[in-house]
Amino acid sequence: MLEKFIKRDNNEELEKILEEKQVEEQAKNLLLGILYKIEVSYRDYKKAKVTPKTQKQYVEEILRNIERKAKQIKIVKLTTKLADEKIQKELEEKKFYVGDREIIAYPIEEKILYAIEKNSNNKRIVSNRYGISTMPISNIINIGKNLDRVEVLRDFNGWSWTTIKTEIESIKANLIYQTIRILLGEEFLDSWTQDVDGIIDYIQIMKEELIPKYGEEITEKFIEKLEQIAIINEIEEKPDYKINVIEELKKIEIKSEEFKNTKDKVQEITNKKKKASKEIEEIEKILNQESKIQEEYTRRNKGVPLEKKIFSIKVLKQQLNDRKQQLLNEIEESNYLLNPRNYINEKNKIEKEKEQLEVVILNDEEREQILIEFEKIFLHCFEQIVNKVNIKQPEEISKLIYQFRYYMLLPFNHEKNIKDVKQLEQEIEIVERKLMKTAIENKIIVDIPFEIMKHIFETRIIELEELYYKITSEFEKNYVQIFDENITEEKFEINLNEKTKINKKIKIFI
Repeated sequence: MLEKFIKRDNNEELEKILEEKQVEEQAKNLLLGILYKIEVSYRDYKKAKVTPKTQKQYVEEILRNIERKAKQIKIVKLTTKLADEKIQKELEEKKFYVGDREIIAYPIEEKILYAIEKNSNNKRIVSNRYGISTMPISNIINIGKNLDRVEVLRDFNGWSWTTIKTEIESIKANLIYQTIRILLGEEFLDSWTQDVDGIIDYIQIMKEELIPKYGEEITEKFIEKLEQIAIINEIEEKPDYKINVIEELKKIEIKSEEFKNTKDKVQEITNKKKKASKEIEEIEKILNQESKIQEEYTRRNKGVPLEKKIFSIKVLKQQLNDRKQQLLNEIEESNYLLNPRNYINEKNKIEKEKEQLEVVILNDEEREQILIEFEKIFLHCFEQIVNKVNIKQPEEISKLIYQFRYYMLLPFNHEKNIKDVKQLEQEIEIVERKLMKTAIENKIIVDIPFEIMKHIFETRIIELEELYYKITSEFEKNYVQIFDENITEEKFEINLNEKTKINKKIKIFI
């Protein structure tokens, strides 16, 4: 009964919001269809993903995004040809277009929801202090957030859980977002994606969250790989950005070589400081004597075109003071770098920036290796979570099993899921064995062969608590099937020990 009231309230709230918008009847019906599909699928989505967010909270966020950001929603037929070539091209590629004041989409509910989410993004959510990785990190997190929000429509339909990789706009962004979500929680990412212009430094907050749990070295590597992957993603998505990175890499390589030759660089900095100090002395002499100011005013205006003349002594004084402040800043910077410790820190900073930018010259295999290293760090952290799980709270152990199953089924690329990545096999098995041991010791699951447990982390049967397994023998080989009351998965071969029971239906979760 409560669900019926929630559904009615949601529909009425949507109708009320749309009264103030430029939304056609077809768009309105498609939006109502989105709410209906969420109602059908959300229970399975929540269970499989282990999200703390209720259906009511999730829908309220969608309604809020429509109310605040979606000024106009226009639906066009697949055969429609628009006059604007840019919009037409984007429609054909993505099935939607998000402009400054409008959303145009084909009549596909998932794409309409994605456009609504994209339209609600704050463009920059990372501080400028992160330099060239500022926008790439902002973009990869925003895209991941958009993909996260449409997953309930894309992968769940009320009776099955299926991930179609071609429907995911950026598999890399999705994987990064979900990895961070599992490690740091949805509340952290919700807050981050709502930030404006990187006012709050969420990367620093991430460090503060991770260091006490996993140590400074692991945390620094995690952030470093995140920055590299974000830059790689931007390079692959935007050709213009790739050109900028190549130019920045050339500049940073020059700086790197300069800082390696410490003797010459220190001399250069010292000379720059002396030159700035001498120029300040000259400026102060001019400012302290009216006659010299008048002479300087006359000198600067002599033979100068009208549009470039200084029109008053007051303006000249301001220019001289501005130049003096600029030179003082240069001296302060020089003094900073002449401190040996600061010089080394700056040198290390340049080398780090150079390493970040060098991803532009890596081949596909080398870029993929960075992503693998990022996931290895995550698996190490998840292992620590399993080690520290509160055994007095059995629901926490079950939650970890569900979370790890969800992680294993995340797409790694267009061909593989995480479970299929051979370079992660060792780290994955360590986590699986620890989870299994903890679950058996705390009577969450029965004592089963590890080969069977591995398949539990790969099943798309949503309710793990309802799983059974049965071992059968055929032609001197042993096979296992995992099933619930409705679904039976394909059997797989297994090596048995003497204690294993044959032809017996055994419930896995106690």
